[in-house]
Amino acid sequence: MPLKIELKPHECIIIGEALITNDNERTRFYIDGNVPILREKFILREKDANTPSKRVYFIVQQMYLSKDVAELQKMYIDFVRDLQKAAPSLIPYTAAITDNILRGDYYNAIKCAGTLVQKEAEAFGEALHLNG
Repeated sequence: MPLKIELKPHECIIIGEALITNDNERTRFYIDGNVPILREKFILREKDANTPSKRVYFIVQQMYLSKDVAELQKMYIDFVRDLQKAAPSLIPYTAAITDNILRGDYYNAIKCAGTLVQKEAEAFGEALHLNG
């Protein structure tokens, strides 16, 4: 069964390796196939990856969208190691991300990385958001 996507005016979505931006009207379409899809609310742009947890999120996002994750996994390990040294209280959240990565479930790894970003914000008192 195809996935039904509805986009608000000017909303973005990544399908495979393409960033698609909707026009002025609400749009509905169906996707049939196995391709990575990220709605705008889950997209973190590189320039906005300005905290340790957001850098982890961005790398996990790139793994989800990439066909070759070997180099990204090395970067992920470095980012997580640095984050765990700086904030050991976040280790359970990075562990959940790593478990999903090891299973090849990058979509759920992104969800766990979103939780990590929220927990970092709670721990350090900042209002962090994925999109800015």
